[in-house]
Amino acid sequence: MLRNGYKSVALSCLLLLAFSVLLVSSSLAQDATGTVLGTVVDPQGSVLPGVQVTVTNTATHQASTTKTGPDGTFRVVNLPIGLYTVTAEGTGFQRLVTREQKLQINQNLRFDISMKVGSTQEVVEVASDAVGVETVSSTVGESVSGRSIIDLPLNGRNTLDLALSQPGVTETNDDTGAAGTFSIAGGRSDSITFLLDGGVNNNLLNNGVVFSPNPDTVAEFRVLQNNYTAEYGRNGGGIISVVTKSGGNQFHGSVFDYLRNDALDANSYFNKVNGLDRDVLKRNQYGATLGGPILKDKLFFFVGYQGQRQSQVQTPTAGVAATTTVFTPAELNGDFSNSGQATKSAVACFLTGSPQPGNACLDSDSNPLPAHPYFQPNAALAAQGIIDPTRIDPVSKN
Repeated sequence: MLRNGYKSVALSCLLLLAFSVLLVSSSLAQDATGTVLGTVVDPQGSVLPGVQVTVTNTATHQASTTKTGPDGTFRVVNLPIGLYTVTAEGTGFQRLVTREQKLQINQNLRFDISMKVGSTQEVVEVASDAVGVETVSSTVGESVSGRSIIDLPLNGRNTLDLALSQPGVTETNDDTGAAGTFSIAGGRSDSITFLLDGGVNNNLLNNGVVFSPNPDTVAEFRVLQNNYTAEYGRNGGGIISVVTKSGGNQFHGSVFDYLRNDALDANSYFNKVNGLDRDVLKRNQYGATLGGPILKDKLFFFVGYQGQRQSQVQTPTAGVAATTTVFTPAELNGDFSNSGQATKSAVACFLTGSPQPGNACLDSDSNPLPAHPYFQPNAALAAQGIIDPTRIDPVSKN
C-alpha cells in the first residue's frame, strides 16, 4: 500500500510538472506570436460557414487547420512569425490558395477570401487578399524586421539601438541615473519591458535589458508604445519584443566580419588643430549563423555566434597627460617583482592582504583588504608580487 502511495504521488508530481510546462509555454507564446484571421464569402458576398481553412508556414510547412463559423469567420492564434499562405476549401467551390504574406509580432493578419464556384479539384491562386491595416487590436506599435536590421547603420551592432528609428522613441538624458538608453512615448528608460522570444529579458535589479542578440540572429523586433493588451503588463514604459530566427526546410547561413579601423578614418578637428595623430581604433566584430532542418517538416535548428576584438586609444582631455600601460613579457606572465616599488607593492598587497612598503593595503573605507592565495599559494613569491602564471586566463594576455 505504501509503495502504491509513493507511485501515486510521483505520478501526480509528473502530471503537475507537465501541466506547468504547457501553461508556461502557452503564456509565453502570446508575447512573440501573431494571429491569422478573416472572413470567407461566396461570389455574391454572402458568408460561407463550414469552409475548411488551412494556414501554412511556407518555411517549415507547419499547418494549422480550422473551419469558418456560422458568420463565415476564421481565426488561428499563437502562430510563430514568418511567411504564411491560407488555403480555403468548400463543397461546390474551387480550392483557393493565397500568396504568402508576412506575419509579424503581435499582428492580426487578416485574409478576406472570396470563393469561386467550381470543382474542388480546381486550384485558384490569388495575388494578395491580406489586409495591411490593423483592424483588430488597438495597440500602437511598429516592427523592424528583415533586411532593415542588417542594412541600417548600427555602430556597435546592438540591435536594440534600431528602436530609435521608430516614432515616439527618443534617447534618454545621461543624467537620469536610470538604466536604459532610450525612452518610449515619454516613459522612463527603466520602465520598459524587454521580451526575448516571449520570455522576460529584464534585469531584476535595475530593470535594464539582460541580453541583446546580434543582428544576424534576429528575425524581428517590435516596439509597442501604448494601449497594449493585458498579456504584456509588468511595466508602463513600453514593450520591446525581440524574436530570434528559426530554422526551416532549407539550409541558410551567413559569415560576417564588420571592421572599424583608424586607417580608414579622417583625423578629428581638434586633433588636427593641436597637431595630434588620429585616435587609435581597431575593432573587428565577426561571426556566423546557420539554420536548417533536422527532421524535414518536423524539427529545425538555428545557431549563431559573434565575437569582438578591439583596441582603442583616445586623445586625452586638454591639460591631462596621456598614459598607456604596456605590460612587459614578465608582467604578462605574472611577474611584477621588477615593476617598480608601487606596482610591486600593489600586487603583493592583492595576493597577501598584508601591508607593503608604501601601501597600507586598505580599501576606500580603511578596511584591510583580503588575501587572494588562489593566485599565488606560495607566500614567499606572493610577497614579491609574483602571480602564479597557471592562474592567469590566457585571454587576458591578448
